[in-house]
Amino acid sequence: MTKVANKLLTKDQESVIAQCTPKGSGAIALLRVSGFNAFELISKICKLSSKQPITCVKTHTINHGFIVDGNVVVDEVLFFAMRAPKTFTGQDTIEISCHNNQFIIQKIMELAISAGARLAERGEFTQRAFLNKKIDLVQAESINEIINAQTELALKKSMSQLKGELSGFINQIEERIFYLLSLVEGSLEFFEEEQQDLDINNQIKQEVLNILDQLNLLKLNFNQQKLIKDGIKICFLGGVNTGKSTLFNAILKKDRAIVTDIAGTTRDIVESCLYKEGNFWQLTDTAGIRSTNDIIEKRGIDLSFEQAKISDIILLILDSSKILSEEQFDVYKRIIKNYNKKIIFILNKIDIQDIKVVDNIKNEFPYDFIEVSSKKNIGLQKLEFIIENKIQKLFEKLESPFLLNGRQYNLVLKLIDDFKFIEQKLLVNLEHEILAHHLKQILENVASLTGRNINEKMLDKVFSEFCVGK
Repeated sequence: MTKVANKLLTKDQESVIAQCTPKGSGAIALLRVSGFNAFELISKICKLSSKQPITCVKTHTINHGFIVDGNVVVDEVLFFAMRAPKTFTGQDTIEISCHNNQFIIQKIMELAISAGARLAERGEFTQRAFLNKKIDLVQAESINEIINAQTELALKKSMSQLKGELSGFINQIEERIFYLLSLVEGSLEFFEEEQQDLDINNQIKQEVLNILDQLNLLKLNFNQQKLIKDGIKICFLGGVNTGKSTLFNAILKKDRAIVTDIAGTTRDIVESCLYKEGNFWQLTDTAGIRSTNDIIEKRGIDLSFEQAKISDIILLILDSSKILSEEQFDVYKRIIKNYNKKIIFILNKIDIQDIKVVDNIKNEFPYDFIEVSSKKNIGLQKLEFIIENKIQKLFEKLESPFLLNGRQYNLVLKLIDDFKFIEQKLLVNLEHEILAHHLKQILENVASLTGRNINEKMLDKVFSEFCVGK
């Protein structure tokens, strides 16, 4: 605790400072100071052009002035003054817009600390917003999701959750559980009076099923949410010298993977990223698949199969200029058997294709092939269109209206298990007192979702995943 002007401050009331803009090049940096004595603290290191003390300026005003170290001017800045409670944190807040030079930034922070501030911890501003009931925990977590969103859809869903859409959905579930509890406790009174109403029992059973449906809607497609949050994982897969690395470089429009005529050049996975049509493509070039006694190459081939398993889309590449061996046919058949639904079939090197080879491949594999030449830049635009179309189809399958993080997902799973237990064990022969007891425990778990009864240790864990300055 800190003592300020005869007042003992808790850790959450102390004034903290952090740089809110990324470190690096740029014209302007933003520093945020928030806490019980933020204005008094900054008044020790600032001079306003208006000559008035910063403690006297109106709230939500921008004020020109200087950061000073005694009589020495450190920087010419703008002070955005905001008084509680109408601030992000719910506390007095001053944001300082200064020149983006790390020496200047460091000096301002040192002066603020000397005046009584301390460095903010990870996520401390957002944590204070939560503690001061400006946002609930789901909204707080959505801020972190917004910062880290890799796709436009992830950003859109995270923004909607910051506005409270997921919180509203959870509140609806909570209200239904309260209603269910009222039915159960109401039926207890009827039971005591030997006037038990069978219609109420049927209502109770139906309400349990309704709540289960809503919880399952939250759970739906959680694993596929990685598509939205992290982007699309696209794997380049095929035999040796089929032109995987050349195609990889052609789509990236830069030389990222090593390309030679020597079979087995790629022995490890090569990864690179691309933004296309508002989506984040994670491209992975893999080792050519074949039988080999080379230990290093063999490990690379094992990694190729691992990448095929975890990828969302596989670009399966065949060479249209060389006859496939029986072994190669068997390898491709194995891949197709395991991953057919996520494969885009590609015939590469059509600029030097052998018609007999092409006919043989198409007879063996009756699929729609995209014909390309990575070297001559033939068919690449069509291929990218096919990839984008497949991505859209993947997104169409995502029916879940919200994005859940790991903490939220585990709590939803717990609630589903609780209601399945009620459905399977307690609804057969309704034991109203036992059911009422379970529902009260369930309401505690629902409150944990939005953070109304979350413990301090878990709260620290949630906000430790945020960046400093947020």
